[in-house]
Amino acid sequence: MSVKVPMGPVCARCPVVLGASCCEVKEGEHLATLTRADVERITGHTRWASRRFVVEEYLTEEEAAAYEARRPLYRGYFRRGPVRLTLATRAGACVFHEKGRGCGLPSDVRPVACRLYPFERWPDGSWSVQMSRYGDLAEARAGGGACLGVEEAEGMEDVLVAFGTTRESVELLGAQLGEETDSHGRG
Repeated sequence: MSVKVPMGPVCARCPVVLGASCCEVKEGEHLATLTRADVERITGHTRWASRRFVVEEYLTEEEAAAYEARRPLYRGYFRRGPVRLTLATRAGACVFHEKGRGCGLPSDVRPVACRLYPFERWPDGSWSVQMSRYGDLAEARAGGGACLGVEEAEGMEDVLVAFGTTRESVELLGAQLGEETDSHGRG
């Protein structure tokens, strides 16, 4: 079965309507969490040394435990230590972000977390959508960092349509992220 990467016309509208995309962050914010498999895929495609696109974020043991507790697809990620790999930024955006075009990486090379966004598995096992970097839609709207696909949807089916994907594809990407996380944590 082919996995449909969540990305629809709504993604092209965010920079126009909101002034930024999810690939652009404010000072002090971090981008997607990377697994070692993500780093290998990107390195193999770009031939870049990982130091050109990976940032290490050091967490306390408590922060790492809280991160895994909130994000079940990342359980076991910090087995080797409380260091999170994230995408590097350049001029306030992901190093692979091309202004006006979006991600410069082919969809099958992108980090699984990027391909899965805005979908997120909750600790109870259900799927929902991330509310930007705020956790609450009202806060996201007030902060100017909301996702149009989430804001405009009446429900989960509308979000799936907006991103041109299906529940099955989201589940498959979630399973891939879970496998890569498990492998990442074991090193």
